[in-house]
Parts: sequence; structure tokens; C-alpha cells
Amino acid sequence: MEPRGVKMELNRSLTSTVYIVYEKKVLLHKHKRFQTLFPIGGHMLPNELPHQAAIREALEEAGLEIEIYNTDNALPFTKVKQLIRPAYILLENIGQEVENIDFIYFAKTNTNNVNPQKSESQELYWLSEEEIKTNPDIKEHIRIMAIEALKTVK
Repeated sequence: MEPRGVKMELNRSLTSTVYIVYEKKVLLHKHKRFQTLFPIGGHMLPNELPHQAAIREALEEAGLEIEIYNTDNALPFTKVKQLIRPAYILLENIGQEVENIDFIYFAKTNTNNVNPQKSESQELYWLSEEEIKTNPDIKEHIRIMAIEALKTVK
């Protein structure tokens, strides 16, 4: 039974995204549909926890084993709210309904040898902070998160 006055909504999309850092560079890929640069990520499988999805996507999309990086600090970005560490949650609203919930992680890896097992795009790039700041193919919210990942992951 629903609590009185609370409308339960079914989320249309539940995803997990990971910004992977290696030696002061972040891994982004060119999305074949949108033709802009995105971090690694994708839809969560049934009964899969968000961090498990991030680890799976990193292996499938880039062939990288990653270590999720813990952080206690919320980001200064209006759409991002801290969840339980180390995740952040991005809510994208269309009207009043939540259309997409994205669990966002920062991670590190010990190699930059990208070797996808399964990938939307073979175009994977390791970008420095300066490259992230100047690349016109990176949306602003992704730019903010990628730079924050570089500052956070040591």
C-alpha cells in the first residue's frame, strides 16, 4: 500500500556511469549516437547494484579493471546530489517526472591499455584536464565531472 499523498513513479532508466582516471587523465569515449564524448557507463542489469554495473561496464567497454574511489565530498553541481559514498546521483528531469537516474562513480585503474570486450564505440580517449577544458565535444556537466574526477582521484 502506497503512503497517503505519495505518488510512486517507475524510473524509465537506471544507469551507472564511471569516470576512470589514470595518471592525470580521464577516459572518455565518443558515443556513436550522440557524437559527443561521454564517460563509460550503461544500463544496470536486473538485480545488479550500481557499483557492480560501473565495474562491469568498465570491463566491457574499455577492457579495464577498476577500483572505485571513495570520496566524502559532494560536488558543486546543481543536478548532482551525494548518495552513499562513493556514488553521486544525477537526476535528469523532464517535466515533473524523473526520466533517468544515473549513479556516478569515480575510479582509478593501473593501466591505460584500453582493450574493449564489447563496446558502443572503439573511439576511446585519455584526456588531460587541459584537453577536457578545451574540447568542444564535451558537454558542460560531463566536463565538470571529469575535472572533478581528476582533482579527486589520487
